[in-house]
Amino acid sequence: MNRPASFDAQHRTWRPPAPRPASGLRVAWWLLTRQRRDLLEVLTADAYSKPMIQVPVGRRTVFMISDPDLIRQVFVDQRHLYPKSDLMVSALSPLVGDGVLVSEGDTWEHDRQMLSPAFAQMRLEQVFPLMQATVVEHVKRIEAMGDGVILDLEETLSHLTADIVFRAIFSEPIDGADAAEVFVAFMRFQRNAPQFDLSVVLRSDPAKPEALSPDLLADSRAVRALIGKLLDRRYLALQSGARFDDFAQAAIDARDSEGRGFDRERLIDQLTVLFLAGHETSASALTWALFMLSQQPAVVRRLRDEASARLGGRTMMFADARELPLSRSVFRETLRLYPPPAFLTRMAAQDTWIRDQSVSAGSLVIVSTWVVHRHQSLWQDPDRFDPDRFLEGAPPLRPGSWIPFGLGARACTGAAFAQLEAQLILTEILRRFDFNPVYPERVMPVSRVTVRPRGGLLCQVRHRDPAAA
Repeated sequence: MNRPASFDAQHRTWRPPAPRPASGLRVAWWLLTRQRRDLLEVLTADAYSKPMIQVPVGRRTVFMISDPDLIRQVFVDQRHLYPKSDLMVSALSPLVGDGVLVSEGDTWEHDRQMLSPAFAQMRLEQVFPLMQATVVEHVKRIEAMGDGVILDLEETLSHLTADIVFRAIFSEPIDGADAAEVFVAFMRFQRNAPQFDLSVVLRSDPAKPEALSPDLLADSRAVRALIGKLLDRRYLALQSGARFDDFAQAAIDARDSEGRGFDRERLIDQLTVLFLAGHETSASALTWALFMLSQQPAVVRRLRDEASARLGGRTMMFADARELPLSRSVFRETLRLYPPPAFLTRMAAQDTWIRDQSVSAGSLVIVSTWVVHRHQSLWQDPDRFDPDRFLEGAPPLRPGSWIPFGLGARACTGAAFAQLEAQLILTEILRRFDFNPVYPERVMPVSRVTVRPRGGLLCQVRHRDPAAA
């Protein structure tokens, strides 16, 4: 691959923001002094170099595995032995109930099979015009704010991706009063979601789930009540003879092998899962993509050249996605460096073994996508932003080394949706705007429901001619 010299020069010297690996002594000091530290901060150098590490202190043993073969054992070959951890379930169940994001066993198998036709409803070619119209509306909204406006990039992109997925679910924009309330409540939930640090993980007890904040519980109830209100509105419309072609309708129509559908509460569970997963992942990754691009003008020029050569002055269409490989690669590299869920947690259901290591029942088994994607044995220059590693002609990746959407039967079904959405948003936004972070040196990731910039990301937005090269 031929790259501009400036590309290599800039990439060799710039490191996207991330905590430096901590020493074991420093982590021990933080624990002794009861300092609350984000999990990204307490990862030691061993985590980034060894296939498996063990944290032998606390109420139960914690293992972190980073070798793709071991990850496959836990997530695919023996997944029945490793259900979702109590930490994840207790944090999310007030919001998503027993939805497919947290359910297990027969319940998950039953519901996932019922929802298969509903997921098929999200066919990319069919939903793309909806994506396109929504992006065009939001671009005009940013333009109307005026050149030089300062906005929170994270919140702006969350609103855009939430609008897209809300239209796919309910066939209406998120600007309506009830829909807007759902978005606001979701944003509060994101801010109040448990930020599990090492001390929380080590003191966790499956028999006594971590207490959740009253604010988070209130936000969860508010979201569910509003989703329920929108669902009831749909029921009334159906009684009057209306028909809809969206995910909510497909979920309402879903039936199991005995002809039974979801009751109202279970529908709220599944629709809330889709809304959470359908916009949080994309918003998080797009925020990081635009931040990194703001620091890498050579890559931005290449993206704009690619879009100009393919599109001229028109809006991106569905058929253009495969002809814009750099935009796709930028998103994939962003997901590598800032995977939205940084930690996938499982709990050993019984005494078992991972390779030659005994694992007792109740142990936490953590797969950190953050660590896997930066592991020294899997990636060359793992801390460097280099979208060319995903372009045609690049060295092949080891299978299982790139897992931003999970692995196996429970991998995210919306991966293709997110990829297409990201290409469209990056292409259209970068053609029209430059984003200049107000305090780029202060940007640092923190792991909550997804990996977000601590405190948001204020940017000044400058307008540009979309026809310019």
